[in-house]
Parts: sequence; structure tokens; C-alpha cells
Amino acid sequence: MKSRLSLSLFAVFASLLFACNKETSKEDGNGAVPVGGDFYANVDGNQWNADSVQLILVSSDGVTITGTSKTGAQISMILPEFKTGTFAVDPQSLAYAMYTNLLSSVVSVYVSNAGTASGTITITSIDTVNHLVNGSFQFTLTNPADNTTKTVTEGVFAYVPYIGGTGNNNPPPSSSDTIKAKVDGVLFDAAQVEVSITSGQLLIAGFSADLQKDIAILMPAGITPGSYNMDFATGLYIGIYNPDPTTTLISQNDGVLTIISNNTVTKRIKGTFSFIASPVSNGTPATITEGYFALNY
Repeated sequence: MKSRLSLSLFAVFASLLFACNKETSKEDGNGAVPVGGDFYANVDGNQWNADSVQLILVSSDGVTITGTSKTGAQISMILPEFKTGTFAVDPQSLAYAMYTNLLSSVVSVYVSNAGTASGTITITSIDTVNHLVNGSFQFTLTNPADNTTKTVTEGVFAYVPYIGGTGNNNPPPSSSDTIKAKVDGVLFDAAQVEVSITSGQLLIAGFSADLQKDIAILMPAGITPGSYNMDFATGLYIGIYNPDPTTTLISQNDGVLTIISNNTVTKRIKGTFSFIASPVSNGTPATITEGYFALNY
């Protein structure tokens, strides 16, 4: 049975997840639609651009919107519903926003559910045919560790692709789709598998039966057989492990992805992986070994 990408993968793309390169084509007179999107803002008066990762994930629990720059600066937003409208973010709201720099030697996390944080996130339109979202955002976030703030203004996400939700035309996984690995020596055998392609990047994810844990791998869709270093900084080959919905662990130059085969005609890929899953901002490192996947995409 086909699963939907859950908000536990917020961690992925509060970490990543997962490096969709920015492409900026716009609609033309023939009705062509962009294959990527614009995602930018001012952060404390400085221009920020999501030129490494742009990803919107939709599930029955809501939607996550995440963008990451090539320098590691990341803005992530969670909304309780996938619909047009304006959502307030503050310490009491269901909507949530976060800013951090994943490549900083000392990771500081600024959030909307602490101190005097406040702001809004607006979804102005949803294109359910081409799976594109437009909207805007602005907020002031607080670092609970020292009560410093980060001000984000003039935020825009335009023509950014989304995954999941009503009308998703991703092919359902077959009964033979498999993702498994050992996590600190304990077998993780995914009860549900999700596969998607966004801006040329293939995302495969396996979820536990209760959707509380997941392992995911990001790679180029046209990847060829061979071995690849799994490092978040490259934006190409990334491993992610979420032991729970609030903890993100990612590969940081300490993993190997091996592609056994990738038939781009039949859309079937097989491979192995192993990596040390290291915390983005909190959590205990986990050792992922004997990873294996075989699935359709």
C-alpha cells in the first residue's frame, strides 16, 4: 500500500533531506510551467537564497516547506494544513518556523515557539496539476539558548514543487520495494516505502510501521552504478536517519552509497549504503550499516 511522506521527514529537510538544485524558468505564453522555483528572503538584512535545497512535503498531518542555501543557511516551516491562507507563527501557534546554519561549527537554532517570536506564513496558491506552490513569509525567531533573535523579512517561495498530497502522480511502490538496514546493530526493515523525484533528485525513504522512524537516501535520479561518498555538504548523496519525528541525524562525509544497478527505462534501482548519522542540532549519533534498497521509482 502506498504511504505518504510523513512530517517525520521534516527533519530530512530540516537537514537537507534530502538537494534540489534551483531552476528559474517562468511561465511563457504557451503555458509552460517552471521545473524549479524561487525561494528567497532577507535574514537580518542580508539576502538569503535557497540555491541548494528547495522542498515542500505534504502529508495528512500538514506541510513542511524547507529551503537551504549552498552555505548551509536553512529556513524551515511547518503548517498544520495544506491550503491557501495565512498562518500565524508564535509560541502558541500550530504553525512553526525555524532558522539554522547546518554547516556552522556551532549550530544555533532559532525557532518560533520560544520567547517573543512572531510572524506569518502565507500560501497564496496551490497548483494541483503541476504540483507547485506559491507563498510568502516573514517572522522574527528566537534562539532559546541565549534569547538572541533572527529577523526574516520579504520571504518568497514561488513555483516550488511539492511532494505528496491530493493528486500526487508519483508511481506507487511495488510489493517488492525494500529498504532495510541495521541501526546500531538493530534491524530496521521499512514497513512503508516512499519514492519521489524532484528537480532531478531521487528521494527514497523507508518508514517504520508507526511512522515514528525513517531512513532516507537522496541521490541524482540518473545515478550510475558505482560507489559515492555520502556527505550533506555535497548536496548530492545524502543519508538521513530520524529516530523520532523531532530528531534529525545526517551523513557528514562518513558514509558510502553503492549503486548496484539503475535501469532508467524500467525505473528500478538497487543499492547498498552505510553511514554515521550525526546530529544536526541535537540527538545521539547512530551507526547505519548493512543498508540495502531495491525499488521502483
